[in-house]
Amino acid sequence: MPIFVLSAIQIIGVLLGAGALAYLALALRSVRRFKERPTRVGGWQPSVSVLKPVHGSAPYLYDCLRSFCEQDWPSYEVIFGAHSEDDPAVAVVRALIAEFPDRDLRLVIDGALAGPNRKAANLANIYRSARHDIIVLSDADVRVDRDCLASMAAPFAEHSVGAVASIYKGWAIGGAAARFGALYINDWFVPSVVVDVDLRGIDFVFGALSSVRRQSLEAIGGFEHLAQCLAEDFSMGRLISHKGWEVVLSPYACDTVVAESSFDDMFRHEVRWQRSERACRPLDQFMSVVTCPLPLLALLLLPQPSIVGLGIIGSEITLRVLLHLQVRRSFRIAGPVEPWLVPLRDCVSFFAWAAGLFGNNVYWGQEAFSIKAYRKLMAAEAGAAPAGRTGAQIRSLDEGR
Repeated sequence: MPIFVLSAIQIIGVLLGAGALAYLALALRSVRRFKERPTRVGGWQPSVSVLKPVHGSAPYLYDCLRSFCEQDWPSYEVIFGAHSEDDPAVAVVRALIAEFPDRDLRLVIDGALAGPNRKAANLANIYRSARHDIIVLSDADVRVDRDCLASMAAPFAEHSVGAVASIYKGWAIGGAAARFGALYINDWFVPSVVVDVDLRGIDFVFGALSSVRRQSLEAIGGFEHLAQCLAEDFSMGRLISHKGWEVVLSPYACDTVVAESSFDDMFRHEVRWQRSERACRPLDQFMSVVTCPLPLLALLLLPQPSIVGLGIIGSEITLRVLLHLQVRRSFRIAGPVEPWLVPLRDCVSFFAWAAGLFGNNVYWGQEAFSIKAYRKLMAAEAGAAPAGRTGAQIRSLDEGR
C-alpha cells in the first residue's frame, strides 16, 4: 500500500482530515479545561424572576418544571405562561402551584402574539408580570438542580454583564432514537460550543437556559422584538452584545429532555437545527463539516487507499471516542458510555449537516421562517448598534478556568 496517492481527491481528503483532527484536538483541550459545576458569589443574592413558557404535554414535564420550584435561593418567583387554557401543560402547572403554596408561582394565560415566534411571544406575555431585574429564561423540557438560580445569577455581580448563557446536556428519555439524539447534543453540540467560546468568546445564549438583566433586555426592544426572530436566543445574545453589554458563559449546565420516538423525528429535528444555524451563522454552519467528516473522508480517501488516508480516518475515529469519554467526565453526564456508536453518529451528523445546506425556510410547528428575511433583520439591527464595545466576552468565575 502506498504511503500517499498524489491526486486532487486525495489532497482534498487530507486537507479535510487535517481540519477535522485539528478541531478534535482543540475540542479535547477545551472540554478538558471546562469543568461543569455550580457557582455562587458571596453576598450576591438578587431577587430573580424565572419565566417558563409551556406548551403541550412533553415527557417528564412535571419533573422538569418542579425542579425550578425547589431552588436553593432566598427570593425568586416562577411565572409560567401558556397561550390557551386548553393547553395540556396548564393542568401540570396548576398541580405544581397547589403542591408549593408557599412558593411564588404564577400562571399567565394570554393568547396575544407579538410576532410569528410563538415562544418569544409567550415570553413577552409572561414578562409583563415579572417583578425582578434578573430574569432567568428556560424551556419547559429542561431539568436543573437546586443550584441553578445561584449559578445563573452569579455573573450579574459584574455590572457590565447583560446576559448569561448555559450549555445544555442531552437527557435521553425513551428508546434508541432518543439516545442517539442525546449523543449528538453531548458529543457534537457541547464540544463545539466550548471550542467556539475559547477561540472567539460568546455573543449568543441558548433557549434551554439563559439569564438576562432587565435593562439590557429592554434596550433591545424586549421580547416583542425577539418575537419577530427565527432564533430568539441567538438574537437576544447578539443584540445585547451589540449594545455594549458582556455576554457570559456560565460553568453551570442543565439537562434537556431528548424524547424523539423515531429516527425520522430525530433527523428532522437535527436538520432544522442545521438550517437555523445557517440562518444565524452561515459560514460557521458550512465549516462545521470538520466536526462530522467521516462519510466524506471515506468517499475521498478510501477509493485510492493509502497509509496516510487510512491513518487520518483511524485518527478521526480514535479522537472522537476519546472526546466521547472526556465530555462525560467534564460535564458530569450520567448514563452508559457507548463509544461503538460514535462512528455511526458521525455519519448521521454529516447527513443532517448536508441537508441543512438546502432549503430557505425553517419550520417551527405551524410557523415558517424565511432564512433570507431573518438575515436582513439581523443585519439591520447590527448596523443600528451604537458605537462602543461590541466584543462579547467569556468571564471566568474563578482562577481555575
